[in-house]
Amino acid sequence: MSETLIALEQEGAPPLLKVRLPLPHRLNCFLRVWALKLLATIVYAVDRLIHPPPASIHPTLIKRYACRPALQTRVFYPPSYKSGDLLPLYLSIHGGGFAVGDPQQDDEFCTMWAKRTGMLIVSLDYSKAPLHPFPVGVYDVAALANAVLADSDLPIDKTKVAIGGFSAGANLALCASQLPGLRGTVRAALTFYPIVDWSHPPDVKLARRPYTGGPRDALEHSSYWFDWGYVSPGQNRRDPLLSPCYAARGDLPAWIYVVGAQWDILRLESQTMIHELAGLGGAEKKKDPEEDFEVGTYKWTLARGCSHGFTHHFGQKPERKRRREEKCAPIYEEAIKWMAKALAQEEEQEEK
Repeated sequence: MSETLIALEQEGAPPLLKVRLPLPHRLNCFLRVWALKLLATIVYAVDRLIHPPPASIHPTLIKRYACRPALQTRVFYPPSYKSGDLLPLYLSIHGGGFAVGDPQQDDEFCTMWAKRTGMLIVSLDYSKAPLHPFPVGVYDVAALANAVLADSDLPIDKTKVAIGGFSAGANLALCASQLPGLRGTVRAALTFYPIVDWSHPPDVKLARRPYTGGPRDALEHSSYWFDWGYVSPGQNRRDPLLSPCYAARGDLPAWIYVVGAQWDILRLESQTMIHELAGLGGAEKKKDPEEDFEVGTYKWTLARGCSHGFTHHFGQKPERKRRREEKCAPIYEEAIKWMAKALAQEEEQEEK
C-alpha cells in the first residue's frame, strides 16, 4: 500500500475508490466530453481568427521547456519592470474541467495581474482529459513550475512565489503545490471557485447545495462528464493530489485565499476546507459560514450573486463585460492586498 493511502487510513479517511459506472453512462460521458472538446477548439479558433486579441494583452514571452515540450508557457512582465530587478512570481493555471481550454484564455487576466501586482506572471498549461486523466495534469503543472523556477533567464525572486488558478486550475494549483520542489517554495495560493473534494459524486453535491432558488448551476450536467474523464475507475477519490481537502496542512501553501461563487455546487466543499484550515471548526459550525473572513494566513470571500466561472465569460457584449468586471473588481482588490501581505510576511521572516 502506498504511503499516501497508509497516511489517509491513519488520519481516519480510508481510501474511497471510484466505481466503474454502467456502460450507457460511460458512453454518454464519452460522447459529451469529446463533443465539448471539439466545439471548444473550433469556437476558440474561429473567435481568435475573427477577433484577434489586442497587442496590449499579448504575453511578453512564450516559452517551451524540455520537460514538457508540447505544452506552452506564457510569460507576462509587469510594465514597471526594470532590467536587473528580481520579481515575485505568480504561477497561473487556467480552468476548463481538466478537459478543455488553454493558457491563452487567461491572457487578459494575466496582463491585468502583472500590471496591478508588479509580479512576473507565468501562465502554465497541462495535458487534458480524457486522454490524460489524473494525475497527469498535476505532474505537468509541477514539472513546468519547477522548470520556470530553474530558468535563469527569468528574473524571479524565489523567496516570493505564489500560485493560483480558476476552477480546475485552482485544484491543480493546490495539488501541484504538495509535490517536491514546490512544497515549501510556494508561499501562497489564490484559488477561484476550486474543486477540492472528489469524494462525492455530482448528484450528491447537487443535493447538498446550501442554496435554493438560484440560477441553473453551470456544472449541473457537465460535472458528470468531467468526473468520468479525469478520475479513472479504481482511483482513490481521497488522494490529496486529487482532493486537496484531504492534504495535510503542512503540505499545502502556508497562505491560502479561496474565492467561492454563491451559485456553485463546488462552493460548499471549498468553503468547508478553508474554514477547517483556519481552525473555525468547519463551515457548518460557524454562525454564518457564508460570511467573509480572514484568520491568520487563511482568507475566504463569497462572490454573492455569482455562478461558477463568473470571472470569465466568452464572447460577452460590452454591457455584460462591464457588469462582470464590476463584480470582480473588489475581489481582485482584496486579493492583491492579501497577496502583498503574504509575500511581505515571508520577507520579514527571511530577515529575522
